[in-house]
Amino acid sequence: MTKVKVAIADDNRELLKTMEQYFQGHPEIEIIATASNGKVCLQMLEEFTPDILLLDIIMPHLDGLAVLESMYQNERMSSIQVIMLTAFGQEDVMKQAVDLGASYFMLKPFEFDQLVQKILHCAGQKATLPKKTSVLQPASPQKLNQHQLDSTITAIIKEIGVPAHIKGYSYL
Repeated sequence: MTKVKVAIADDNRELLKTMEQYFQGHPEIEIIATASNGKVCLQMLEEFTPDILLLDIIMPHLDGLAVLESMYQNERMSSIQVIMLTAFGQEDVMKQAVDLGASYFMLKPFEFDQLVQKILHCAGQKATLPKKTSVLQPASPQKLNQHQLDSTITAIIKEIGVPAHIKGYSYL
């Protein structure tokens, strides 16, 4: 079984060190590179091609959204799955990140076991769910009924990591 190659970009050096130690010797996940700001992250992605990028939103030089935008425009980097790490869950920022290709959001602080599950799930999805296609488009031309649509939207919101207690969740 091949390991999932993960790169991490976060300006919190203590968190970087903790994540590296946690994943050291993990049977399914390998940390191949780390970066402490957005510019270094883009340089890192030129050199390494991870399966998954754990990307902090708030970083010096270039923030996570600017990194995502550069990745979105770069054909070689656009296939990398991105899990956003954030200390806040601002809806407009989350929407913009999803539009740029982010797969998941994890609110800090997070449980490492939950992060492992997100990484493995995201890596498993890589082959089956192309990054830039809309999940809301039905595979067949049939119209979705309201219940199917509600279920699909709820699944997407849960999948990107929006907790049910977030303001506006039921509205979405």
